[in-house]
Amino acid sequence: MTIPISMRLKNGFYCVIKHFPLRLLLCDIDLSKIPRSTWFGHPYGITINANTKIGEFCNIRQNVTIGSRWKNDGSEKEAIIGNSVEIGAGVIIIGPVFIGDYARIGAGSVVLHDVPPYATVAGNPAKIKVAN
Repeated sequence: MTIPISMRLKNGFYCVIKHFPLRLLLCDIDLSKIPRSTWFGHPYGITINANTKIGEFCNIRQNVTIGSRWKNDGSEKEAIIGNSVEIGAGVIIIGPVFIGDYARIGAGSVVLHDVPPYATVAGNPAKIKVAN
């Protein structure tokens, strides 16, 4: 899917306002809904569902997909990411899930269930490795 020119211009505007590198335009995300404090380590190949809620001071690395799931009643359920969450490279998060504050998600993990605050998860499917 190619990103329409109107979205590229809108994202270009938000890149300047939020001081994101312009190379972020290669990603499929709506920058207007992402807090300014969010950091993209290597902002390539990132897809974030437009309804996803992201907290402050999150760290998202390359090739991350944050999507949603359709329920049987036709409603879409998205992911909610807490504050100060670290998301490793190649992570797939499919909502409806809640990622708690200060959680860490290991590279290549597939998150299909809620992650408690301060927990470290890894694997496919992601399992808790360290919990505080």
